[in-house]
Amino acid sequence: MSLEIDPWPVRTERLVIRPFTPSDIEEAWTYRQLEEVTTWTGSWLASPDQWREFAADRTDLLALEHDGVLVGDIKFAVQDGWGQRGTDPAAVRRTEAELGWTIDPAHAGRGYASEAARALLGVAFDVVGVRRVVAHAFADNAPSVRIMEKLGMRREYTTREDSFHMTRGWIDGVGYAMLAREWRELAPAT
Repeated sequence: MSLEIDPWPVRTERLVIRPFTPSDIEEAWTYRQLEEVTTWTGSWLASPDQWREFAADRTDLLALEHDGVLVGDIKFAVQDGWGQRGTDPAAVRRTEAELGWTIDPAHAGRGYASEAARALLGVAFDVVGVRRVVAHAFADNAPSVRIMEKLGMRREYTTREDSFHMTRGWIDGVGYAMLAREWRELAPAT
């Protein structure tokens, strides 16, 4: 994710959201290695080396800090929207962002993922200027589903057994989205 407009770091009431750095990799492994975390992420990482390889090239990964402590990480990927072949590619360039969060269980239940995701919705719509933000989860990941709904994202689909999970086999997924106009409708008047 290389933004023409560099909003980093983003500060919320309790968090600093900043690009993930190589020095964050070891600290994040302390929670990324836990089965209760890996169960809900898109990659089942079984070793520190797998995590290092996965995290090293992620330009879309942001660190979440509270009082100088890494409490989680969040994906913020700005990407092209889909366009019918033959249309102007510029019309869909950088029109969509994807969010995905991972919170250290030691810091879960405090609203950090919601706070960070809400701030990044603002960055996506108000700074980057995308027209749509999406988020996906395994359907059984109730905490992530609650976050998407709390943010005001709209459930767009439920898939049946579309994802092969390391321990659960074929499982269902869900997708949520929000459009820029929906974000503006939710934003308090200034």
